[in-house]
Amino acid sequence: MKVGIDCREIKGKITGIGRFLLEFLKKAKMYKEFEFILLGNQYTDFQNEIFSEYKKIVIPEKITFFWDQFKLKNVLEKNNFDLFFSPYYKVPIFSNIPLINSLFDVIYLIVEPYKSQLKNKFFIKNFIKIVSKKVKKILTCSYSTKRDLIKHLSLPEEKIEVVYLSVDEKFIPQSSQRILEIKNKYGIKKKYILYVGNFNPHKNVKNLIEAYKILPEKLKQEYILILIGGDSSAVANFIESDKSENYIIIENVPDDDLPAFYSAAEVFVFPSLYEGFGLPPLEAMSCGCPVVSSNLSSMPEILQDSCLYFNPYKIEEISQKIINVIEDKNLQTELKIKGIKRSKYFTKEKMTEEIIKVFQNL
Repeated sequence: MKVGIDCREIKGKITGIGRFLLEFLKKAKMYKEFEFILLGNQYTDFQNEIFSEYKKIVIPEKITFFWDQFKLKNVLEKNNFDLFFSPYYKVPIFSNIPLINSLFDVIYLIVEPYKSQLKNKFFIKNFIKIVSKKVKKILTCSYSTKRDLIKHLSLPEEKIEVVYLSVDEKFIPQSSQRILEIKNKYGIKKKYILYVGNFNPHKNVKNLIEAYKILPEKLKQEYILILIGGDSSAVANFIESDKSENYIIIENVPDDDLPAFYSAAEVFVFPSLYEGFGLPPLEAMSCGCPVVSSNLSSMPEILQDSCLYFNPYKIEEISQKIINVIEDKNLQTELKIKGIKRSKYFTKEKMTEEIIKVFQNL
């Protein structure tokens, strides 16, 4: 079976969808009954070594909608593809080739300020409904998201398949020497509380900063707050009333450095208002870091009893959970053991096998 995959998300700074594709492609080549052909544009990073064993087709892109609906359709039909897989909501709806797509969250319909935007309320919402009638299957990453897809988009339940994402095997507890290298590299001189992710509104980083501000002064002198992955200007206003030496904000960290950041953290905090799946807390757990997390959306399903939960709208509650972990060494040990065990459930082998089953059943 000849399967085309839209790989445009693998470029420059890799997105969550890009990571998902890379993890899938690491193992997909084992399934010899499929010929996977990767489709991208002039910006796709086809130099990645993971792609070396795959055939690739570059389709120049100027206007995204035209690429999605016409140029891609022509390439699929000209090359006699048997199936096309899109890792997001966009597919060539006029194509006669069987289509599968992924919808990993519906944040744009649930959380402000996204749900008030006209693009989301009208175009994307209705386009997804049109696409759902055309595709054979819709992959999503949690049962929580599946329920949201049915509730907010009225998608047919029988078309939706849940496939859990995977934690990269590089996320393991790091040696003391590696941790020291990273601390020296980034000028980290104190113990720290960690957040990894972007600083978009739904990530709720503002409330995390406010929760840190009300920690006892003794703890703030001992522990700084490190925020990784977002634009520093997005949070500058929230920290200006506090001591700047209490914070380290790092916009871009190489993937190879992240395991050491997780391993050395006293606690990882994930205050998100909505997640389709939520990889960072699992990555932290896999590195042996205790986690405290928002209790909303998919987080209780994915993390289960391996962390402490808080209401992300309640700043005092976030702060108290951080204190609980920092001050209770027995709790830290318990969360580390449970977290490592839970994270091992999410492997790329299992994820790839489940996706392949969907392809095979078609």
